[in-house]
Amino acid sequence: MYYVFADKLCDLPQIENGRIAPYYYSFKSYYFPMREGKKLSYSCVAGYTTETGTQDGRITCTAEGWSPVPQCYKKCNKPLLEHGIFYGTETFFKIHEELQYKCNQGYHTSSGGTEDTVRCQSDGWSSQPSCTKKVEKTCPPLGGIEHGGFYPVKKIYEEGDVVHFYCEENYSFHEFDLIQCYYFGWYPDPPVCEGSVDKKESEAPALEADTSITSSKTYRSEEMSR
Repeated sequence: MYYVFADKLCDLPQIENGRIAPYYYSFKSYYFPMREGKKLSYSCVAGYTTETGTQDGRITCTAEGWSPVPQCYKKCNKPLLEHGIFYGTETFFKIHEELQYKCNQGYHTSSGGTEDTVRCQSDGWSSQPSCTKKVEKTCPPLGGIEHGGFYPVKKIYEEGDVVHFYCEENYSFHEFDLIQCYYFGWYPDPPVCEGSVDKKESEAPALEADTSITSSKTYRSEEMSR
């Protein structure tokens, strides 16, 4: 009796989210264990597929057991996407497969880019593809700078714009000469052109050659009579 079953290797497979033909369950002791080389078909329940992406699979009894190991994976249907397009025409995806998409102009992905990729996992997509309308961040216009200027001059500055400042001759900055527009506004604050010491001294009014200098000293009347 032991010799009759010595070559029977494969017992009734346990397939999560899948089943074999009902009569195998009813007559388990008759069909199992199966001999090496025997084949068995199984089906995945709705919403699940085999590793190859099909609803039905076929396995073979080997010396190591059933091959390939019967498994049913959750099928990923192509998700909905507004304001964007998918690359490829597939309607469902196997586990571990990826789906790439691109957002329309003026929209961006959740990561801030124009393109992204999602992966089919055992519990569904790694994330929901989405394209959100891009809201441009702007900074207030810049006013004039005394003893200097800046470029470029624009009516509207968008996030990421950089403005360079310059000073007139004999004026300079003590710190930065450029600022950038961020989502929260300008940073750092616009610089100030400050004159040098030589410049300040040179701005003192010069005396003409024939100008007489009047002493500021005050004399008493008795000193004047001497």
